[in-house]
Amino acid sequence: MNRESTIDLIHQSAYMLMEYVRKSRNSFNKVRPRDLMLLRHIHCGNQESLITMSQLAQKAGITPAAVSQIISGYEKNNWVRRVRSKQDQRTVYVQLTDEFKEKMDQKWQEHLSLLQCFLDELGDEDCENFERILQKIIEFVEKQHA
Repeated sequence: MNRESTIDLIHQSAYMLMEYVRKSRNSFNKVRPRDLMLLRHIHCGNQESLITMSQLAQKAGITPAAVSQIISGYEKNNWVRRVRSKQDQRTVYVQLTDEFKEKMDQKWQEHLSLLQCFLDELGDEDCENFERILQKIIEFVEKQHA
């Protein structure tokens, strides 16, 4: 395999992955990939699925003002609600609504099931190699954005 065919394969797999994500969101058609990332951070904040605006901004690598604006849109869609801390009224948490959390949990289970099928198809040796390559991709991108 030469570099040109490898580059073509990278483009093809990236496109197919984007299409897969787009099509698999069918009941989540208003939810963009960036939204899924942010909503996942909210959902995984802690046991109560609470996260502060500043924690969310830090995890997502965006400004608190941007997070606030995004969360306002999520509130309009009834995806999240803001919850004031009982200990400190100045602290505001973001939490998924019960209805949206249920939908998200269902979609997440479907997603994990598909990933398990993919990993089963790869087998152990290819999984180890794939993990190693993905780690190299992450390291490369992090260096480029450092």
